[in-house]
Amino acid sequence: MKLSAERPDGLIGTWVKIPALLTIEALGHAGFDYVVIDMEHAPHGLAQAYDFIVTAQANGMAALVRLPDHVGSDIQRLLDAGADGLLVPRVTSTETAERITRKMIFSPVGERGLGATSRAGRWGLANVADYLRRGDEQCLRMVQLEDWQSLEAAEDFFAIDSVNGVFVGLGDLGLSTGKRSSDSDVQRLVRGVADCARRFGKLSGIAAATPEEARSYLDIGYSLVMVSNDATIFAKAAAETLAATRSGTRAAASNRRS
Repeated sequence: MKLSAERPDGLIGTWVKIPALLTIEALGHAGFDYVVIDMEHAPHGLAQAYDFIVTAQANGMAALVRLPDHVGSDIQRLLDAGADGLLVPRVTSTETAERITRKMIFSPVGERGLGATSRAGRWGLANVADYLRRGDEQCLRMVQLEDWQSLEAAEDFFAIDSVNGVFVGLGDLGLSTGKRSSDSDVQRLVRGVADCARRFGKLSGIAAATPEEARSYLDIGYSLVMVSNDATIFAKAAAETLAATRSGTRAAASNRRS
């Protein structure tokens, strides 16, 4: 799936926390547009992320990866594995944003090396010119802004040529400010990032805890909206199923006694 800033209704995805291929397959069957394999807050290693990328794409979803940090040591291998894009967590300066996203662009403009015999190059069967074009034009290079100062300066990050998307990190923003996502000042920042993305013709991303919150971000115009994550979706469904079953059992028992 090609991720595009031109899609008017936005794309819906979720985080991959559970280290299992079956979960990703189920998300594809459920109809998610993309997943983000979380190497920052989940126990996924490089080899596992590779398998997740293959499984997600085989089930009709774009496969994005959130890097474990902004050092960038895994960038080359994740892109060689065929990832559709990378999210860089906790970016606080334009210098860091430019440095790490340049690693995602082929030389001589950037620093990515030729890997045409990798999975991204279809094991050497792809036309090299097409492989290079896809790598530069279709790879999502998204930085996560998660502090107040960086989000207020979102326009500066969008202006970086090697950055083609900005993701709003509401979790760490709330941790540092004590403000909820519903706070009016936070919502001003959220709308500001979406407006900047439209002006620059780039992608905007954000995560939501609930479907209702996710719909509000789609309505604002966010390109990529994350809703919950595989582990929480499963946990909540399990808890609701159990509660409903117990409630029904108790009601039936009460009726028998009466």
